[in-house]
Amino acid sequence: MSFEEDSELTPLTDAQMEALRRLTIERAPGELATVDRAATDLDLFYALPHGAMGAWHLGKIDLAISLAEKALAIAPNFTDDWNYGNALHFGHTALGLCALHNGQADEALTRLHQAGETPGSPQLNSFGPSMQLAKALAKQGEFSAVLTYLEQCRVFWKSGDVWLALWKKKLLAGDVPNFSFSAYR
Repeated sequence: MSFEEDSELTPLTDAQMEALRRLTIERAPGELATVDRAATDLDLFYALPHGAMGAWHLGKIDLAISLAEKALAIAPNFTDDWNYGNALHFGHTALGLCALHNGQADEALTRLHQAGETPGSPQLNSFGPSMQLAKALAKQGEFSAVLTYLEQCRVFWKSGDVWLALWKKKLLAGDVPNFSFSAYR
């Protein structure tokens, strides 16, 4: 059995999920501090996507929305930059998570689709996309939307074929994947 298959064999325990959540929360203040230290528009462009996600993880919903909207607003000024795909992906992911938190499921579904439309980036192409919004929506039974998102991710995440196939198989069986390392990115 491969590592990937083994990681999806048994659902993550509450303790494992909590450990992943804690790691993400520990990083979040640093991500927000990077936004605060941004001295130029380019620095801000690099900091905003992860700052928005950091704010989300800290439960600062209004700040997460503000930072994600800023990331998406300035992204068109940097379409040739390596971070452009990150800005789109994490900006829409943060807005989708916030929408879901605010009871706006249709908006969350739209944002999932928009997050999947990213052209990719060095990070997304290597380590893969965030699956936080996908997992949250799958838990609500939105399997079709998550399957579409996985197909969108296949376009830029070439090295993720094994993960994407495993997750697709679980979703088609009506199960929510663990999404392993991607569940809290």
